[in-house]
Amino acid sequence: MAAVLGLCRGGADGVAALTHDLYKQYGSQIHAYCLRRLRSREEAEDAVQTTFLNAFRALQRGTSTHAEQAWLYKIAQHVCDARGVVARRVELPTQFEVLEETVAAPSREGADELMNLETVLETMPANQRRAIVLREWRGLSYREIADELGVTQTAVEMLLFRARKALAAGLEAPAAQAPKRLYAIA
Repeated sequence: MAAVLGLCRGGADGVAALTHDLYKQYGSQIHAYCLRRLRSREEAEDAVQTTFLNAFRALQRGTSTHAEQAWLYKIAQHVCDARGVVARRVELPTQFEVLEETVAAPSREGADELMNLETVLETMPANQRRAIVLREWRGLSYREIADELGVTQTAVEMLLFRARKALAAGLEAPAAQAPKRLYAIA
């Protein structure tokens, strides 16, 4: 640790040399950690770069640490958490073909029930359809859906209630019947 403090006192060159040494020693471990968290090579590489840039800045401000590896992992955790939030804000696909390509085909047993899912979803009001897709397909919380749609959490609960009710009714209807256009107050 005395070497770390000595390098930091050496000015910007000392901090750059220390950051370089930290990268050489822990860079591959931090990259593996970021890759596990973000599941994208490009995102992991960006996260590693941001991690060591943040470490460099902290060392410039005079931060000292006794456990460099744990400190770098903590910085990487914060970077990955921030990148994960940004990654979840991707727009929803607007065409059902995109969903069909990414979602596995249902088993033959449940295929009859889901035959008209696309039709039922298309007949739903846009706000209900978006809420149900954000909740069930994307796995967002009620609060996240409220932020995404710009409504209250109570409104999200009502939208999801109505959307689930419409889906249940539409999927129970015989395939020969065309579903009626469903409208919502909210």
